[in-house]
Amino acid sequence: MTLFVVIFLPLLVSLGFWQLDRGAEKRGLENDYLKQLTKLPIRVGGAAEMAPFQRVRLVGKYGQEVFLLDNQVVDGQPGYWVVQTFADDNQHLYLVNRGYLAAPKHRDQLPAVLTPAEKTTAVAVVWPYTGLIPVLDDDIWVEGWPKRVQRLDIQRMARITGSVPAELRLEPGQGSVFRAAPFAEVLNDSIHLGYAATWFGLAGVLLTGYIIFGRQRHHDRSAGQTGKDSRKQS
Repeated sequence: MTLFVVIFLPLLVSLGFWQLDRGAEKRGLENDYLKQLTKLPIRVGGAAEMAPFQRVRLVGKYGQEVFLLDNQVVDGQPGYWVVQTFADDNQHLYLVNRGYLAAPKHRDQLPAVLTPAEKTTAVAVVWPYTGLIPVLDDDIWVEGWPKRVQRLDIQRMARITGSVPAELRLEPGQGSVFRAAPFAEVLNDSIHLGYAATWFGLAGVLLTGYIIFGRQRHHDRSAGQTGKDSRKQS
């Protein structure tokens, strides 16, 4: 029991502090995002000019390469985020998150992604990399387009399409946006604080259980010793 506590108590505490650090990181990102909201969007000419949360103005055409990010739920309805290539007038290629599309009733069907054929102007936000979600199996991408994917792996998408390795999330109100992907709410630290409370709570339960277990063993030993002394006296 002591060995079990020695191993798992530091692990649980470290996981709690890790979640607190993640929450602090999210608060920092949220502050950076709110600062950028007051700035006008700028025209960019490649990755070198883009910074996290920068508002950018894109002028060009959408390409045929479409990624459908699976397992997105809005108002209880499963669906996809649509990430599509976008070529500007200088032939720089970007990855634009056009937002959410509801999934068809049947799993083997994919939603129809309507793409403007003419030149388009749109305003987007350069979204920072916040890590990849874990998946149980390998995220295998099929040949051809569109591709249904399980993770928003921007680096991998950029390698396949030759795009700038950054996610550009369209702001609401753009002509080519579906239902805009979330912005500030995904930066909230509340979920990490909840996880931290869970890990610290488990650590407290483990420590409390160990103390109770130790007292019970001490009581049992004392009772046993008292019984032996009574038999000796008799």
